[in-house]
Amino acid sequence: MATQADRPSAESGGGEAGATDERLIGGYPLARFRTRFDANLLDLCVLLLVMMLTSLAFSLDHSRLLESEFAIYIVPYYLYYAIIYFAVFWWVWGATPGKLIFGLRVVDHNGGPIGLERALVRTVQIPLCLGFIWASFDEHRQGVHDKMAGTYVIDRRRGRTTQTSTAE
Repeated sequence: MATQADRPSAESGGGEAGATDERLIGGYPLARFRTRFDANLLDLCVLLLVMMLTSLAFSLDHSRLLESEFAIYIVPYYLYYAIIYFAVFWWVWGATPGKLIFGLRVVDHNGGPIGLERALVRTVQIPLCLGFIWASFDEHRQGVHDKMAGTYVIDRRRGRTTQTSTAE
């Protein structure tokens, strides 16, 4: 779990009058809720497409999805793909396809890669969905899954600044 020492310090966008207080991780601003939402929506579409294509390849009959005995087998199958999808992309590339397209990256408090352990912690928190909503109200724009894993989502499209966050 993230500690207070893992939190970034607040830094202004340039010290000029009227400048907004923008939090930075590794020199990049934190991702905004709308951008994260759009990236997650795209990831959901990609994940559903992958699952549908896999189901077709294995000839799984979705018309039986509501039958209880069929659901016992299919739900773990879909959860397995979701866990693999998110954990592997966050671990290896630092972002899922949706986040990559929107210029977002999942990083640790120094702006570095999150590693396998943090990727798995984030992944197991996703089914709660509360985490994503929490990010819209949090001062560090972290969801519950980000807080549990000690991760942040940065927006690389908005550019690297000369100031960097120090978390000591």
